[in-house]
Amino acid sequence: MDLSNYVDVPTRFAAALERWPELRIMENRPEIVTIDGKTFISVTMQAWRTPDDPIPCQATCYEPFPGKTSFTRDSEQMNASTSALGRVLGLMMSFGKLASFEEVRNRQPDSVGPAVLTNSAAQPRTQTIGSSGEPPTAKQLGMLRAKNWDGAVPETKREASALIDRLMNGG
Repeated sequence: MDLSNYVDVPTRFAAALERWPELRIMENRPEIVTIDGKTFISVTMQAWRTPDDPIPCQATCYEPFPGKTSFTRDSEQMNASTSALGRVLGLMMSFGKLASFEEVRNRQPDSVGPAVLTNSAAQPRTQTIGSSGEPPTAKQLGMLRAKNWDGAVPETKREASALIDRLMNGG
């Protein structure tokens, strides 16, 4: 695994604070979710660049529970929090790699497709992922960073494509 251009979460956070001195980060309450029969802790973070930021940047990370490695076992929620923070900062600023070092180190190959999400205190909700609802690709996010896009990160491939088209056409 090549981590030569990896920027760790504390360095990302310091760079974000330097760029946005009034930066505010909020971590939502972690949720326990079940995806394809596997249990995860889900953590979502929002980052406001300024007190009046109309659309904060947001990122969500899932950590398997129980953790699969000695690095994650009994620290699943903290690892998910660090990953979510690193990801939200990575979406706001251009870094070499979006994934945190911990994500790269801890992740074992998993493939997760369409899923049923279950909150421990709520009824299951189905998450259907189709072409219009898929998240933006790494290539699309890279293109937005290359265009110095400072706004909200699109939630879908379709939204990302429309935004890239507008930016490419001077809009």
